[in-house]
Amino acid sequence: MESSHLDRRPFRVESALAAGVSAHRLRSGDLTRPIRGIRLVGSHVGLADRLRAYALHRRVDFAFSHTTAAILYGAPLPQELPADIHVSVPDPCRAPQIEGFVGHKLSRWEVRTVDGFPVTTPEQTWLDLAGILGTSALVIAGDFLVGGAHPLSDRARLAAAISRSAGRRGVGRARVALEHVRRGSESPGETRLRMLLAAYEFPEPRLNHTILDTHGGFVARVDFAYVEARVALEYEGDVHRVDREVWQRDIRRRERVEDLGWRMVRVTASGIRAPDELVARLRHLLRIRR
Repeated sequence: MESSHLDRRPFRVESALAAGVSAHRLRSGDLTRPIRGIRLVGSHVGLADRLRAYALHRRVDFAFSHTTAAILYGAPLPQELPADIHVSVPDPCRAPQIEGFVGHKLSRWEVRTVDGFPVTTPEQTWLDLAGILGTSALVIAGDFLVGGAHPLSDRARLAAAISRSAGRRGVGRARVALEHVRRGSESPGETRLRMLLAAYEFPEPRLNHTILDTHGGFVARVDFAYVEARVALEYEGDVHRVDREVWQRDIRRRERVEDLGWRMVRVTASGIRAPDELVARLRHLLRIRR
């Protein structure tokens, strides 16, 4: 490490001094202080920079947790959450008390590595989120963890985490949310739609149902299906509206599905926010088609 050229990665002040970097250089305006005793070249400090800075500061006996672990796993979270970094340590270690960081203690200590960072397990992370998120957001996170081609967890493991945590903050909300977690919801919008159907006491639809033609050939895979009534629901995100090719493909797909006697109901975010028309239409379709 030369005094004239410092690495973009976070570094310890004591290591820089030992390598010959002057104290004056370490006070330069082009260096950011993400945490005491750590410096970083540049004024913009992203999440990964802050995590690396803390890892360099603490080194051992910690794991990123709560919303920070959820972000590292890739779980969808509400945008309005605070930007604080959550760090858990094994009991009886002392939880960090640093501005911008929220410290926690865990009696059950299990750690995974994600992108080079130590994080709490998916099950512990989801249970920790139960003390922060509302039920709907918690179900969305749970759907993410149990879904996809390579699930990070499953409902049985989430249930086991709840059973080990009686009395802790959020465990009641986790228990309620788990009743709605399903493998197969592939976006937050799909989960919100499924929660809406449950709230209005519709029968639970089949998720990711494959529709075949009369010869057994593939026609479409729909988000939700009421098979007996031949009613399919599709959640349409913005890509279906702004991408012309996707829009045209959706039209052709819908025509093929309806040629087989199905009715396709397309749902947008606004339809979930103001659901009266959607609810009335779906109730009517299920009634007349059964």
